[in-house]
Amino acid sequence: MTSTITIPRPDDWHVHLRDDAMLDAVVGYTARRFRFAMVMPNLIPPLTSVAAAVAYRDKILASAPADSGDFRPVMALYASPEVDLDDLRTGIADGVVAAVKYYPAGATTNSEAGAASMRDLMPLYEVLADTGTRLLVHAESTDPTVDIFDREAHFLENQLAPLMDEMPELLVTVEHVSTAAGVELVRDRPGTAATITPHHLARERSDLLADGMRPDLYCKPVINSEADRVRLVEAATSGDPAFCLGTDSAPHPTTAKYGPKAKAGVFNAAYGLEVVAETFHSHGSLDALPAFASHNGCAIYGVDAPSDHITLVREPVDSELATQFTTSAGDEVVLFGVEEAMQWTVREADPKG
Repeated sequence: MTSTITIPRPDDWHVHLRDDAMLDAVVGYTARRFRFAMVMPNLIPPLTSVAAAVAYRDKILASAPADSGDFRPVMALYASPEVDLDDLRTGIADGVVAAVKYYPAGATTNSEAGAASMRDLMPLYEVLADTGTRLLVHAESTDPTVDIFDREAHFLENQLAPLMDEMPELLVTVEHVSTAAGVELVRDRPGTAATITPHHLARERSDLLADGMRPDLYCKPVINSEADRVRLVEAATSGDPAFCLGTDSAPHPTTAKYGPKAKAGVFNAAYGLEVVAETFHSHGSLDALPAFASHNGCAIYGVDAPSDHITLVREPVDSELATQFTTSAGDEVVLFGVEEAMQWTVREADPKG
């Protein structure tokens, strides 16, 4: 079984970089590992204008370490009635806005500005359809009567699928897909794509709940059943070009994760690639990693393939790895994936190689 693989530098098509001291602390983990990074717009206030997206992109680049290489933040606006449609068209035409992200109001971190229903924003979708710009969807019902583990499937059936039936020309990416239902929707609809996270590939709900609640694994949508995890792994390792890597790396300080109500988010930017590599390796599909991590997203978003490469070697790491970091503001954040990272070394590929 292959234990060493060289792949084109991967991209992260879904990441949260936060702001201020947290941005300064986390951006290097993404910038040193990935080339393109689709940055989520759920700041406070959310990114609803081209000017705000440009300012945030410039702030990200200013915070990125000098050894980041060819790091390129890709900007999305927050789907909201506050979005000026002419401004959106200008941002798309100028190459500033690559996508628009829909959040159900109240579904996850900083989603209070989201819409109560997808149908509330039809004029915005018409602009996206007209310009061939993708709608990124956090597919999760906020109906409190729906079981937490059924909320992705409920949202897909009752909100997203009807919208896609009405607007088949709309390009949709189902973000951080977490269920077999999500995989099936993507496969049944040409042009639809999905990002899959390291933690949804490598963990299932027993890991979250069976041996005491583990708040560092709490995310939205929640990590689901083992049967769902198996379907996600099958989709990711299949080579199907509709599925690509999106870490959904989302840092929260331990004061927010370990409080009475844990904030939703898993910080995996440091070791997420090793987690994915270990998942592919354990399923005998390491050769499928370049498609999932490096190629499929480029095709989905119409960007050039990378020219540089990295090499992953499965060998035990003989030194201790960091399990957390502390921001300049004193906030501690726990790193996900340490156990997988202890089995993998990631290094720059020899350009002559």
